[in-house]
Amino acid sequence: MLSSPVWRGPPALAFRAGLLLGGALSAAVLLLVGSLLRAPLPGWARWAAVALALLAVLLRELRVLRFALPENRRLVPESVFRLGRLLGPLQFGVEMGTGARTYLPSGLPYAAAAAVLLTATPAGALLAGVGFGLGRALMTTAALRHPGDWHALWGRWSARLAVVLGCAFTAALAGAFLAG
Repeated sequence: MLSSPVWRGPPALAFRAGLLLGGALSAAVLLLVGSLLRAPLPGWARWAAVALALLAVLLRELRVLRFALPENRRLVPESVFRLGRLLGPLQFGVEMGTGARTYLPSGLPYAAAAAVLLTATPAGALLAGVGFGLGRALMTTAALRHPGDWHALWGRWSARLAVVLGCAFTAALAGAFLAG
């Protein structure tokens, strides 16, 4: 599938635009639902819930805890192709950008979702959503452009990357806490 002509030229741009749009849509929904959830909670309780979610995800990333997170493990549906060269990739990009399509190689988006749900401003939510879409675009682009066996390389380095990304995410969240 990734060697398909759908992943080059304008269809690839439509797919990446869909990833960004999907991430922004997810963030908007989380922000809307979160506005109802956070109203009765004091700030310290909201941040404590985010910290607990982050701790659980980090322990899962380090393989200290083992639990499943909700994800859709199906790949590209054939129905995407019936929409044409641009709308098909755009639709799939939106679905993948929301996190509703295919698996997530990390649990960190769930911690980000908790942070958006309980603490984000509208601008922060939009940045988080677009960041999620950009991250997904980076992963697909890296897999397509890597000259060797990208999946083998990912398998070899994913545990170390989980530590680095977990530390970076924790630092960013701590910065948001201190700034807010």
